[in-house]
Amino acid sequence: MNIVLRPQRDLDIKGASLLQQKVVNLLPAPDNSCWVIDLVQVNSINHFGLTALMAVRRAARQYKCRLYLLNVKQQVRYMLEITELDKEFKIIESLEEVFDSGIRLLLC
Repeated sequence: MNIVLRPQRDLDIKGASLLQQKVVNLLPAPDNSCWVIDLVQVNSINHFGLTALMAVRRAARQYKCRLYLLNVKQQVRYMLEITELDKEFKIIESLEEVFDSGIRLLLC
C-alpha cells in the first residue's frame, strides 16, 4: 500500500495531532508499505511536529514500512538538522523516486 500523507498546515500542536491521527488510522499497515509525508504546505515545525514525525517513524519501523519526507522547505529542514533528525529520515525530491504504482493521498 502506497500512502502519501499531506499535512494541510504547519506541524504545530494541532497539525502534529492531525498527522498522528491519520497514521493511527492506517495501522496495522501491511508489510512493505510505503509512506511519504509530503510537507509541501508545511512552512514551520515545532517540537510537537518533530515528536509527531518521530512517532510516525516508530510506527513505520514497527510495521516494516518505508518512510520518506517530500517537499521539505528550508525552515523545516533546518529544524531537522539542528535536532539531528535529518539523519533519521530519507528525504526525496519526487514521488517517482519511490512509487512505481498507484498511491492513496490522505490530507491531514
